[in-house]
Amino acid sequence: MSTETIDAQLESIIREYCPDLEPHISIHPDDNLKDFGLNSVGTIGILVAVEQAFNVALSDEDLSFETFKSIRSLRLTVLKYLA
Repeated sequence: MSTETIDAQLESIIREYCPDLEPHISIHPDDNLKDFGLNSVGTIGILVAVEQAFNVALSDEDLSFETFKSIRSLRLTVLKYLA
């Protein structure tokens, strides 16, 4: 799976859980998702959606603010499980 494909899937998931992210706003892979209104409830939603979309189960060590900081950090975490 290419990084572009992973990023596109992650962006789609993130758009569901970031209330301040308008459809016309583009997301850079390093943008901080908190800037788009991501909160703890949204983070849990993203966690569940990512695990389902990529058929992975994140370990406790990956359940951190750093993992859910940006598309890039999420992609790197997902890639660990897909390898």
